[in-house]
Amino acid sequence: MTQKPPQPVRRGVGELVFQTIQDLHNAGRIATRSVVKEMTGQSYSVVDDHVKRMLEDGRLRRVSPGVFEPVEELPAAQAISLTVLPSGMAKLEVGDACLDLNPADCRRIGSLFRGSSEEMTSLQGARELTDAIADLRRQLALAQHRVDQQDEVIRRLQRLPKQAEIQFL
Repeated sequence: MTQKPPQPVRRGVGELVFQTIQDLHNAGRIATRSVVKEMTGQSYSVVDDHVKRMLEDGRLRRVSPGVFEPVEELPAAQAISLTVLPSGMAKLEVGDACLDLNPADCRRIGSLFRGSSEEMTSLQGARELTDAIADLRRQLALAQHRVDQQDEVIRRLQRLPKQAEIQFL
């Protein structure tokens, strides 16, 4: 009896779309339907169908129209405390675990977390900037609408014809 070679595991298109969105998110890039379409080689209708299902299932969230990110499934947060003793030693408690750290350990741990801290600060700044730009665009559109309304009122009060109503001789 001969054994067949193991078949490669085939991922569904939905998992490919989700993994692509997750990879883009992890790289700090924006996952739009056009980027996902390009990276997966799928059509817009296929990408839209899978994204719609994942939004309904709670696997994705809509950041803005046409922009998606995965909903992070993190373990429950634990209680964390750091106590610095007069001797310079520190006690770091995470959940039920307790570490006794000397000053050199504290410095090394701090330097290891520095990159993560800077990355989080950068990502938060980018998100706040994106939100501020979206808000400014909404305000600009509203202001433009008000100006258009005011121009129309002034045109009517002065009984001026619209540009399209002007007849050239």
